[in-house]
Amino acid sequence: MNINSINMKQVTTAITQKTAPQEAPPDSISLGNTSPSGFMNDLNQLRQMSETGKIEGTSSVGSKEFWVNQATHMTDFFAKVSKDDVDGGFYTHIDSAGKVSNENEKYLMPTSRQIYSYAATYELTGDKKYLDMAKHGVDFELAHHMQKTDNGEVFWMQKVDKKGGLAEGETEKPLAINEQTYGLTGLIAYYKATKDPEILEVIKGGHKFLTEHFTDKENGGFFDSVNNGTFEANKTKSYNSTVYPATSALLEMADIAEGDWKKEVLGQLKELTGDFIKYFPDPSTGFIKENFTSDWKEDWRGWQKQPEGTIGVTGHNTQGALFLLRAERLLGKEGLLTAEESKTYKDSAKNILDSILEKGYDKQNGGWFDVFVRETGKNMWHTNKAFWQQEEGYLATLAMSKIDGDPKYKEATDKTLQFWDKYFMDREIGGDRQTVAQDGTALTDPKGGPGKSSYHAVEMAKLALEIGTW
Repeated sequence: MNINSINMKQVTTAITQKTAPQEAPPDSISLGNTSPSGFMNDLNQLRQMSETGKIEGTSSVGSKEFWVNQATHMTDFFAKVSKDDVDGGFYTHIDSAGKVSNENEKYLMPTSRQIYSYAATYELTGDKKYLDMAKHGVDFELAHHMQKTDNGEVFWMQKVDKKGGLAEGETEKPLAINEQTYGLTGLIAYYKATKDPEILEVIKGGHKFLTEHFTDKENGGFFDSVNNGTFEANKTKSYNSTVYPATSALLEMADIAEGDWKKEVLGQLKELTGDFIKYFPDPSTGFIKENFTSDWKEDWRGWQKQPEGTIGVTGHNTQGALFLLRAERLLGKEGLLTAEESKTYKDSAKNILDSILEKGYDKQNGGWFDVFVRETGKNMWHTNKAFWQQEEGYLATLAMSKIDGDPKYKEATDKTLQFWDKYFMDREIGGDRQTVAQDGTALTDPKGGPGKSSYHAVEMAKLALEIGTW
C-alpha cells in the first residue's frame, strides 16, 4: 500500500481561498462523507507499515531515506526551474506549473533559503552538486544583496533585478529584522558545509549589525525594524522580532560560534526565550500574543486586528513552542539553565501547543489551519492550510512527543505527516504546493515567491532527523 493511496474521500466542491473577512466558520466543519473512523483505520495501517518498514513504493515514513528523498525532491526541482545561469542567483517567482513567472525580481529571503536547502541537502547526501548550487546562490547574495558599513557590519537589501541592481525605492524601505536574519540562514548552513573563513566573517558582520542596531538596551529583546540609512529603530516588537531571529539564525549560529562570540549568542537566546515566556502566552486564551510596544505592552495592529477579534497565526504558536523546546535543549547542554528553568521552558511550550492543538489542528483530516480568532479559536476567513504551517506543526508535536508521553502528540505527528505527504508534495510537477483546502484539494498557488522556496520542506527533513535523536 502506497501512502498516496490511503483512502480519504474528497468533498465534491472545491474550496477557494478568500481574501476578505467573513463570518468565522464553526470549530468543527463537516466534510460530507469523510469518515473519522475510516481515517483512523488508515492511520493505524500507516503506523503498522512504518513500524515494519514495509510501505510499497516509498521508504518507511519518518526514516532517514524518507527525509533525504524529500530534501532531494525539493532541491532538484528548484535547481531545475529557478537557477539563472546567465546573471546568477535564483529566480524568485515560480508559478504553479513550475515555470518562471517574473524574471526581473530576485528577493533575498528565497535566495538565502535556497542556499540553506542546497547546503543542508549536501550534508544529508554528500553529493557535491548541491554544494555547487549553494555556492551559486552565495556568490549572488554577497555580490548584490550584501551591504557593508564603515565598521565592518553587514546588512542586506531585499529586492534586486535580474542582473542584481537594487529595485526602485529599495533604499527607502525599513530594514526588517526577520529579513535581515534570514539573510544569514543560508550562509550559516553553507559555512557548516565548507568552513569557508570568508563566509564566517560575513556572518559575524551580520550578527554585529543585528546586535548593534536592533537590540533594545532598555527593555530587552529586538526591535522589528530600523531605518535604512540612519539605522534608527522603529520601537515596536513582535513575534517576528523575537522568534525569527532565534530560529532563523541564532540557534544555528550557536553551532559555529566560539569563545566570547558564542557566549554572546547563547546570552541572546536565553534573553529571547525569557522574553517569550514572560510576555507572549496569553493566560486568557492560551494562545500567544503577536505585537508589542517597546516596553512589552500588547499592541495589536494592521491586519491582525479585526472586528471579530485579534488574529493569531497557527504556525506561530507551534513554531513558538518548538523554539522553546529547541532552546531548552541547547541552553541546557551548555549548562545555562537551572532544573526549574528547564521545566518552565517545557511547561510553557506544552501549554501553548495544547491550546493550539485544540483549535488550529484538523483532528478529522490531519494538518494545520492558517489563521484564527484568538478570543474564540474559530477559523478566520477560510479553512485552508499553508505549506509552512504544516512543517511547524509537525516538528512541534514530534519534539513534544519525545518529551511528553501523551499519545495525542504522536497522533498529530502521524496524521500531519500523512496529510503533508499526500497533499502537499507535488510528485507530478515537482516541489510542494503552497496552499490546499481543508480536505487536501489543491489550490492554484505559486511554487516560489518572496516567502516561498524549497526551504521549509528541507528544514522539515533536517530537523525531523535531528529531533528524532532526542
